[in-house]
Amino acid sequence: MGQQHDLLFRALLDDPVRAGILIRDYLPAEIAARLGDEPPVPLDGSFVDRTLTPSWVDRLFSVRLRDGGTLLIYVLLEHKSHPDPRTPLQVLGYLVDIWESFVGDDASRMSRLPPVVPLVFYHGRGPWTVPTSIIDVIGADEGLRELLRDFRYVVCNIVPIPDDQLSSDPEVRAALLPLKYVYRQPDPEMLLEAVLSGLREGSPLAEKVLYYMLEMYPRISVDMMRMVNGRVRPNREQDMVSLAAQQWLNEGHAKGVIEGRTEGKLESIRLTLETRFGSIPPAVEERLRRTPFDQLDLILRRSLTAESLDSVFPDDQRH
Repeated sequence: MGQQHDLLFRALLDDPVRAGILIRDYLPAEIAARLGDEPPVPLDGSFVDRTLTPSWVDRLFSVRLRDGGTLLIYVLLEHKSHPDPRTPLQVLGYLVDIWESFVGDDASRMSRLPPVVPLVFYHGRGPWTVPTSIIDVIGADEGLRELLRDFRYVVCNIVPIPDDQLSSDPEVRAALLPLKYVYRQPDPEMLLEAVLSGLREGSPLAEKVLYYMLEMYPRISVDMMRMVNGRVRPNREQDMVSLAAQQWLNEGHAKGVIEGRTEGKLESIRLTLETRFGSIPPAVEERLRRTPFDQLDLILRRSLTAESLDSVFPDDQRH
């Protein structure tokens, strides 16, 4: 499920102009006022991947300031349904990685580290309750904390924001709406109307938004999407709906084929084991269910000659 959040958020940030709109909308006003008019420049590299944290997706941008300086904006999406208490530590680790990458082998660059503002976007079920600075989670009194300086990130909790205030741009707003409501139970037709009204025909983002909704909202079907699209956009083509639906149906078919092959192999293993050992205990059934697809052939071969149920499984799955 997390992968779908990642794909939509990455699509939202892939276009520098759209990313610039989102950044301006959610930065504190005093910082946004200092940004120049040029779109942000995306910088290479994911710092989340380096720390193997699968609940985050990130993008790093460089923006010019009106006074001629440069500011780095580090945009992250936290897509777990509840805020992670480790966030201050994780964000600090990402900042260190960014600065390490900037310095590289040139220690002289340590004297001019670029300023970085982290923006953490959140759309989970509950409110954001995690401190926004590593300082706030250090066991020290106020006097010591003042000496330790400050490292804060900006929380962009999109859930309590009114729909029409999610962004100044209609398409950015349309892409944020499905993220905002994914853990809630909105009226699917009303949500589709709001999203389709803001999407631009022919936009690559539009297809990803609609695919995300088909994947993540069980109550939204292809037929419903086409019906609402015809109502909201009566004089426009259905291309973006058709493309998103076709991609979703194709991937669903591919997943169905894999699941079908998996179930077929599991049934063969069950029949063999039941013939040789009798009824399969629930614990063994659960171990079979957890077995990766690429190991099922091995288990099927072992089931023909194994001396016990336990010896059917590879060594790393034994009790």
